[in-house]
Amino acid sequence: MNLSQLYYFKKLAEVQHYTKAAKELYITQPTLSNSISQLEKELGIPLFERENRAVRLTQYGKEFHAHVTEALNALDKGIDIAHEHVKSLSGTIELGTVYTIQGDYLPALIAAYRARYGCNITINVSQGLTTPLIEDLELGRYEIVFAARVPDKPDLTFVPVLSHQLVAIMHDTHPLARFDELSFRDLAGQSLYSYPPQTPVGREVELIAQAHDVSLSSPHYNDEITLGSMVQANPTAVGLALNTIGLSPFKNLAVKPISDVPNDFHTVCLVYKTNAFKSRALENFIAFVKDPPPRNRPAAGTARTLDVRTVEESTLFGLHRTAAPTSKAA
Repeated sequence: MNLSQLYYFKKLAEVQHYTKAAKELYITQPTLSNSISQLEKELGIPLFERENRAVRLTQYGKEFHAHVTEALNALDKGIDIAHEHVKSLSGTIELGTVYTIQGDYLPALIAAYRARYGCNITINVSQGLTTPLIEDLELGRYEIVFAARVPDKPDLTFVPVLSHQLVAIMHDTHPLARFDELSFRDLAGQSLYSYPPQTPVGREVELIAQAHDVSLSSPHYNDEITLGSMVQANPTAVGLALNTIGLSPFKNLAVKPISDVPNDFHTVCLVYKTNAFKSRALENFIAFVKDPPPRNRPAAGTARTLDVRTVEESTLFGLHRTAAPTSKAA
C-alpha cells in the first residue's frame, strides 16, 4: 500500500466513475483500475461495487474512506505547515462574497494576507447575494463567504467584520433632498422602495420601518445598483438603501442619513462551516480576518465592525457626499 493508492481511492470514491477519476488524476483508466484492485487485494475486502465504469462504495469502502480522508487531510495540512515555515504556504481558497465589500475592503484584505503568507495561495472570488452564497457554502462550493447573518444555521460560524449605514435616497430635485438629515417622520407618506422582505437586509428594513409606522411600496429590488437606478429615474420616489459602493454611479441621487437608524445598521460577516476540514491556508485566512496585524489592516475608521475591528464605511467605499446647504429645522 502506498500514498498514491490512497489518493486514487479517495478520488474514485468522490466521483464514483473510473474514467472521470482517471482524468482528474491525470492517469490512465487501466492504471487506476489496477491500483484499486491491488488495494482491495491487500486489504482483503471489496471497497467498491462495480457497474461498468461507474462504482459505489461498499459498507467496508465507506468506513475505509472516512479514515483515509481524515489521514490525507492531516497529511496535507502537515505539508502546508512545513511550507509555511519557509514562507511558501500554498493552496486554494474558494471564497464567495456580496459585492458591497469589493470596493476596497476585500481587495485590501487579500493583498495584506498575501503580503504575510506569500503569493502561492490562490483565492478564487465569486460574487453573489447572501441567500445563495450561504446555500453554496453549505453545499461545499465555497469554503468561506462574506455575507449577512442568516438565522437558524447552527453548523455555521458568523464573524462580524464591517457594517453598512441605512440611508434614504432620492432624486436631487426631490423636496426632501435639500435637508442634511431625515427621520422616519419625514419619510411617512412617501413612496418608499427597498429590498425584498425575504432577504436578510430586507427583513431588517421591514422591521425598522414597521417600528416607525412607515409602509414600504412594491416592487422590491435586490441590490443598491438596481434600487438607486430606479429611484433616480423617478423624481417622486424615495428609497431605503445601504450606503455602499452600489450607489456611487448615480450623480443625480441624493443620499441622506436617517436620524432614527444606528450607523451600524447592517452587518457583513465572515461565514464558514464550524466543523468542516480547513486547510492551513484557510485557517490562516480566517485568523487573519479576525485579527489582522495593524500594519496590514484594510482601511479603518468609525463605522463599527462589532467584535472584529472598526471600519469607516464612507471612507472604505469612497462614498463621502457633500451635504446640501440647508438644514432641516427641528
